[in-house]
Amino acid sequence: MLNIKQIIEATKGKLINGNSDYIVKNYVLDSRNVTKGDLFIPIVGTKNNAHDYILSCVSNGICGYFIENSQKNKEEIIANSININKDICIIEINNSETALYQIGKYNRAIHLDIPIIAITGSVGKTSTREIISSILSKKYNVLTTYKNYNGYIGLSLMLLKLENQELAILEHGIDRVGEMKELADASKPNIAVITMIGTAHIGIIGSKEKIFTEKLDICKYMNNKGTLILNGDDEYLNGYSNENINIKKYNIKDASNIKINEYKTEFKTKIYNDQYDVILNEIGEHNIYNVLASIKVAELYNVKIKDIIDGIEEYKNLSSRFQRILLTNNIEIIDDTYNASIDSMKSGINSISLIKAKRKVVVLGDMFELGEYSDELHLEVGKLFKGTNIDILLTLGEKSKIISNEARKYISSINEFEKREELIKVLCNTIQEGDLIYFKAANGMKFNDIIKEVEQYFQNKEI
Repeated sequence: MLNIKQIIEATKGKLINGNSDYIVKNYVLDSRNVTKGDLFIPIVGTKNNAHDYILSCVSNGICGYFIENSQKNKEEIIANSININKDICIIEINNSETALYQIGKYNRAIHLDIPIIAITGSVGKTSTREIISSILSKKYNVLTTYKNYNGYIGLSLMLLKLENQELAILEHGIDRVGEMKELADASKPNIAVITMIGTAHIGIIGSKEKIFTEKLDICKYMNNKGTLILNGDDEYLNGYSNENINIKKYNIKDASNIKINEYKTEFKTKIYNDQYDVILNEIGEHNIYNVLASIKVAELYNVKIKDIIDGIEEYKNLSSRFQRILLTNNIEIIDDTYNASIDSMKSGINSISLIKAKRKVVVLGDMFELGEYSDELHLEVGKLFKGTNIDILLTLGEKSKIISNEARKYISSINEFEKREELIKVLCNTIQEGDLIYFKAANGMKFNDIIKEVEQYFQNKEI
């Protein structure tokens, strides 16, 4: 844990008030979540300026806060906060986001003895991260990325949690050019896993080739004893070589006797050069790749074979990532709404094809951040329905009309919606006993709210 003096050193900030020896135990960005003793970091966003909430945070017992030197009412905030708490620690900095990154990087430099396993890739980051964590936690005290804390702000917060762990498994997610260099420069990973090169954020970064280049920037801050683990079936990653680091690759041929039913995936694979049966309580071939990458990491840290197998079987996916929700009358919802890309759409639709149900209803929304590729990729989603056993498709959003127009070639029952309320009404009146309803869209479409309303409807009504 850093004290105020170290925070000043990392940020080159100025201590306006408070004790420089005070040790900060926790950092918070959301004023609604502050607890006594937190250091509040007010981020200036496009819609909200968290400096507006500093005084309420002081009243709620924070130990201190950053304040940007460009704030117009800076002096007023400082004076009023000292009136509330004369001992409040106030650190003046240029930019709150940058200062947060700087202290995260500073804390990592103090704890270079803790190996960091960095997970990145267009799809599969979180699942791979959680499988690795489930395995390594059998042997080590592990720090794992919380929720989606994987970007410039989130990774910085995770690096501030480094203290006495034996290992850290930290997701590295990018949505702009140059971000991976910043993340890797701060985290200095010992091992990196790249799951695949896909189309997520392609509208911002520019092309899959540029995404590939950006992801590989993670190597620039690994030392020559580091290991890079790559998906050997990915067209971009397969041919990559780097004489400065150790590279290990995995591919679907590493798995044999694959059996996938509606509840689990079973296969044989090598662990320490001998074949073993592996069970994952998730479905879909894409999850096999996540397991194979995780085994490579586990072998590097000499985890026992039994612990590897048990860790895989005990893995549980996070909410809104193919999360299965059972309602009354044998109705099942699959919440896969955390985010959406052509690659994750394909995995999701292929996976629900494996599940038995009276009828299968797919509810899709727009994918975001695709730029000039948007129409093309939404069209590709429509083509995914060829040969599937989907009964009904409902779409919401302007771009999703491209999906439904193409899918009409393969599905007879399709409805398009522009308003969420209309979609919910039709959906609730359409669902029958024994139906499976799959939801997928960009996180910004807020499909999780739609799911809550559908759940509420069926809690209050018997079919």
